[in-house]
Amino acid sequence: MVAVRYRVETSDVIKALRNLAERDAPIVTAYALTKTAQDIKAEEVDTMKAVFDRPTRFTLNALYVKPATKTDLVAEVYFKDGFGSVPAWRYLGPQVEGGARVHKSFERALIRSGIMAQSEFAVPGSGAKLDSSGNISGGTITRILSQLGAAEQSSGYKANQTAKSRARAKKKNVGRYFVLRPGAGGRAGRNVAPGIYYRADLREMVPVIMFVKPPRYQKRFPFYERAQAVFQQKLVPRAREGWDRFVGSKLKRAA
Repeated sequence: MVAVRYRVETSDVIKALRNLAERDAPIVTAYALTKTAQDIKAEEVDTMKAVFDRPTRFTLNALYVKPATKTDLVAEVYFKDGFGSVPAWRYLGPQVEGGARVHKSFERALIRSGIMAQSEFAVPGSGAKLDSSGNISGGTITRILSQLGAAEQSSGYKANQTAKSRARAKKKNVGRYFVLRPGAGGRAGRNVAPGIYYRADLREMVPVIMFVKPPRYQKRFPFYERAQAVFQQKLVPRAREGWDRFVGSKLKRAA
């Protein structure tokens, strides 16, 4: 699990906040750490909105805060392990640390079926219809995998199109997806870029998914740097806030 963790010893807080009773120190410290972790998460979300182009809600919800308690003075901000079919760190990690992108689930399906090589990655072609986040929609991906025989079988239902259903679609003049590679034969395959194309009729063929070399990302998401900056900025004010809430209020009532 990838996370940023912050620990503050009770003795440090006692020294920093004069007259803090020992029994109250863990409560104030846990409050300050938890609130600071929440501040870090909020800043990280704002950073993702700034550095990524139209990030999806799944990306913006990729972080989780584990609060500190008075018996465990550690707060964590980490990437969720169970995040749909892919752990958040698998696709956000290259943006944090740089490096190669990992294959997405539909790319792994194309590789398993032999349609795409292990060394290739899929990117939208000029004919792809993109959603509001700039990605090929899930429905389009499902239709492509089904027509190409790369869909998964689950719960006794096989999502791949059969030869009979493909023939029926062709008879109804329904568009179809197919794979082209250079030198695959025929005039259309001589100089074509490798990928998945869509043919609506005999005259038009558009690229939907292109097969490319492994992309390498430059570091774009300063996750650790933002966390450290917020921690240094917010911890002391949050500790004072905790003091007023849990200690100062009791002193006022006693007076």
